[in-house]
Amino acid sequence: MAFKETWSSRWVFILAAIGAAAGLGNLWRFPYMVYENGGGAFLFAYLFILLGFGLPLVIMEVAFGQRSQTEVVQAFTNTAGAFGKFVGWLIIGCVILMAGYYAVIVAWGVDFLLASSTLAWGNDAQSFFHNQILNLTDSPAVWGGFSWPVVFGLMAVYVAVYASIYKGVKSVGNVVKWTVPLPFVLLFALFINSLFLPGSSEGFAYFLVPDWSQLASSELWKNALTQAFFSMNIGLGITILYASFNPQRHPVVQSGLMIAFGDALVSIVAGLAMFGTLGWMAADQGIAIASVVESGPTLAFVTFPTALALLPFGAKLFSALFFISILTLAIDSLFAMIETISATLRRQFSTLNRFSLSTWTALLCVIFFTWSLTFAGGNGLYRLDILDHFVFGHLFYLAIMLQLLVIGWFMPAEKLRIYINHISDFELRVAFDYLIRFIAPAIFLWVYISALPAELAANYEHYSTDQILWWGVFPIVLCVGICLILALDKRKR
Repeated sequence: MAFKETWSSRWVFILAAIGAAAGLGNLWRFPYMVYENGGGAFLFAYLFILLGFGLPLVIMEVAFGQRSQTEVVQAFTNTAGAFGKFVGWLIIGCVILMAGYYAVIVAWGVDFLLASSTLAWGNDAQSFFHNQILNLTDSPAVWGGFSWPVVFGLMAVYVAVYASIYKGVKSVGNVVKWTVPLPFVLLFALFINSLFLPGSSEGFAYFLVPDWSQLASSELWKNALTQAFFSMNIGLGITILYASFNPQRHPVVQSGLMIAFGDALVSIVAGLAMFGTLGWMAADQGIAIASVVESGPTLAFVTFPTALALLPFGAKLFSALFFISILTLAIDSLFAMIETISATLRRQFSTLNRFSLSTWTALLCVIFFTWSLTFAGGNGLYRLDILDHFVFGHLFYLAIMLQLLVIGWFMPAEKLRIYINHISDFELRVAFDYLIRFIAPAIFLWVYISALPAELAANYEHYSTDQILWWGVFPIVLCVGICLILALDKRKR
């Protein structure tokens, strides 16, 4: 089955790609990484890596998808046969595992948005989040029953996903025209508000003022590399699929530039909005800002809601704006994952084309809703944490390094560069080939190997071995095994 859908315009593709790339990591991981790694020094390292390493890989994925004109598995199969097919399925396996728990995080945002009208969390967002939303148990081994706020939030999330992709590229294009610009506007409004809060300048200083001595730290560069690669969706196949809906002569380099800088801009605006507000909160409570800065879900669902509830004016309004920002950032990434999976399965298993696109999309949303329910119990946060760590700490690195092997050596990279130069105003040099073949794989291998000693020294976050095996090791091994079977299966479907 050849894809006949195309984006309505070049700008719709760019918006869709930015929306898919800019997600929750921009909102809760990037600000913390800047704070933790030397402020402006981390920003410098991040932008350097984004330009020197991240941008060329975004251009690579746009070019690879646009040239292939098909979904991820077929694109890799056409390039490297059965080995490429395995790599393609491994990428899709990463996305399948990730989409199930990512939807749950979006559901938390739905619950908090609904609670914004009354500021139901008051000055204790942690208790509200853990008890009223998550129904959190004391142990990952204790199920504790479903958290009904999360279940109902998931229903709303998957209805939104269905509405975004049930007509394929056409409906995605209509949605991203609104959902991609909106978080920029809302986060900028939060940033402007923070400018008028006493103490916000201290927050800005923590976020922006560089500690240049940190540039000598290998940990800073490793964190900047990880943030740049993860936040731009490199290695997850989404950009490849989205680019396959472009005409083959679409200018690749310009698109890559706008995608990379659009993603970076979301991160920077989010950091300014959050640190300005947190600086005021710390000053208002007479404590150091270091005492209120957290990473991950705690920053977005505990620390920042607490700060918003304490605002001297407009607390309900700015709380709603923040959680709408979370939802619009996250939903674009989620429906991009589901669309990537959907397009791949319909191409690889032709019997699925007996269903209309809208029917198939509804069925897929029901299947993923069921998968997400495994993270909607009282121990769902623990399961989510373990699986996310193993997907991005192990499976992702295998998938991205194999992807670079296929494109760098089987295509090879030189052939892709010639194609890019033929259709773009900017000409890439031979350094592009060396980056894909040698430099980028070496960087990913260095980051992965350098993290292994700590990984092997103790169970992640001191979870029990049983939980690590069931929610970390087993899903990864199962995913690799299924991908291998699919790659070796030569039957026509």
